[in-house]
Amino acid sequence: MKDQTSQNRIIDFVDIGTLKEILDSFTTTTSLMADIVDVEGISIFPRSGTKKCCRFCRIIYGLKGGNNRCQSAYKRAGKQAAMFGEPYIFRCPSGLIEWAAPIILNGEHVGTIICGQVLMWKPEEFFWIELREMNKSLTTDFQDLFEAVRELPIISGHQVQAAAYLLYVVANYITKAGWENYEQIKEFASQQSMYYAEIENRKILEKQLGSSSGGSLVDENEIMVALYKNEKSAKAYLQTIIFGLRYESHNNLSVVRAKMTELLVILLRVTTQMGLEMSQFVDINNNYIGKIYETNSVENLCVLASIAVDAYLERIKETQNKPLNANIKMMIEYIENEYMRNLSLKAISDSVCLSPGYASRMFKDHMGMSINDYVLKVRIQKAKRLLLNPHYQIQTIAENVGFSDSGYFTKVFKTSEGITPTQFRKYHKR
Repeated sequence: MKDQTSQNRIIDFVDIGTLKEILDSFTTTTSLMADIVDVEGISIFPRSGTKKCCRFCRIIYGLKGGNNRCQSAYKRAGKQAAMFGEPYIFRCPSGLIEWAAPIILNGEHVGTIICGQVLMWKPEEFFWIELREMNKSLTTDFQDLFEAVRELPIISGHQVQAAAYLLYVVANYITKAGWENYEQIKEFASQQSMYYAEIENRKILEKQLGSSSGGSLVDENEIMVALYKNEKSAKAYLQTIIFGLRYESHNNLSVVRAKMTELLVILLRVTTQMGLEMSQFVDINNNYIGKIYETNSVENLCVLASIAVDAYLERIKETQNKPLNANIKMMIEYIENEYMRNLSLKAISDSVCLSPGYASRMFKDHMGMSINDYVLKVRIQKAKRLLLNPHYQIQTIAENVGFSDSGYFTKVFKTSEGITPTQFRKYHKR
């Protein structure tokens, strides 16, 4: 009776259609399957019309005893995840990698998000032998199973951990953020899904999070660039920052609160630098920063920050100088597409049919920096991402971001970041 009650509580608590949209969005953007099961390991979704399992699992479910075996595994994994209060990565009885994120309601484990059905390495001879051994109680015909295995994605350990954490975040939204925020939750799920595979590349040293210096984890110039792009791109970028701040803060309430507050302060400063009236945005900060300091939920902090970002974007859309911004955005897009080439001021100004002098003044007025400085900024940001890959040589990176001389690249990089490219790579070595 208790188990049925738990299942009913999940169904009563959430909108199944909306929840299905969230998980299907995750599947669409990551190609990873996700499902929600009750405490007995039984899916809360009807079998028809869902994308919740791969062909391999559908074959297993169709075999006598296969479905019950999977449900038992999900039940055990859910209990383990609930016991530790964090994602639990496990190997299912059929040999695939999966993970479980617990759904806790008022201190009680009421369900689990199950995701995975992946491989972490390319199958070798021993894997096929092991697969036969693990599934011989279900079938003696392995041809279809072997073919289905070859369709499975192979992902790294970092990606497994990041995806597991992502669904843990979604599980927490389900139980804590409140379902009046359906659209915010769906947007978070979509943006976080696209972001999860690169989380490790964006880590900031933990000492920065605890630093009393209050160093910002976000780049004001990059935010300004994002705000000059279309609203959808700007929103995606800022949502990514919100998720990244939470992830890098390790769910520490006081740190997340401080970082979300800092983000809103930076947004106010950036909009002022864009030539927009501060008075148009102060009320947004006054409203949402107050709410941020009233809540004791990390999930609600992130939702509040997301709603505040939406308010900023809506206000910017209402107050921006459209003709000038169109030219700025076109120059930015040109630079973003051509930064690896030998860009000239004339080429950039020609891209918007303006004279070099007029284009320079306009850009400086609206971006707070010269066109040349912005080009260097873009190149350095691109270089930083490449430096996280140890397989790229410094000379190769310099050439790929538009520097023909690696010595000059090193000089510009050090001026911008305070350290050399080699030091940056060592500092962020994983």
